[in-house]
Amino acid sequence: MKLLDTTFLIDMIKGMTSGGKKLVKDLDVSGPHCTTSINAHEFLVGAYGSSNLEREMKLRKDLIRKLIILNYDLECTEISAKIEADQRSKGEFIGRADIMIASIMLKNGLKEIVTRNHKHFSKIPNIIIETYEFN
Repeated sequence: MKLLDTTFLIDMIKGMTSGGKKLVKDLDVSGPHCTTSINAHEFLVGAYGSSNLEREMKLRKDLIRKLIILNYDLECTEISAKIEADQRSKGEFIGRADIMIASIMLKNGLKEIVTRNHKHFSKIPNIIIETYEFN
């Protein structure tokens, strides 16, 4: 199972609303899909900037409901605290939300994330990044 990052979720919505753009090039996202409660939060926040809030929120909620949502818990806080401390000691802090997402992945034994945010996730050990093109 791969984790779908916020960038991927946003691009899926853009693809659905802009006349069927090809979203993924040579990307296998078969099987059950999951995301985190952190990604779901980021994804829904984006709807509030829309000129058509009701439509945008419905699209986003419909997509989220199709996914397995992995939550942030006490074990994740320990993992994310260690990642953040390690990053700070290297001078490479990447942002708390991405660290929290990575901790949820690691706690749940997930290795792969589908994202265009290679810069941040590449700095976290034991995470495999699957990128894609959005045309």
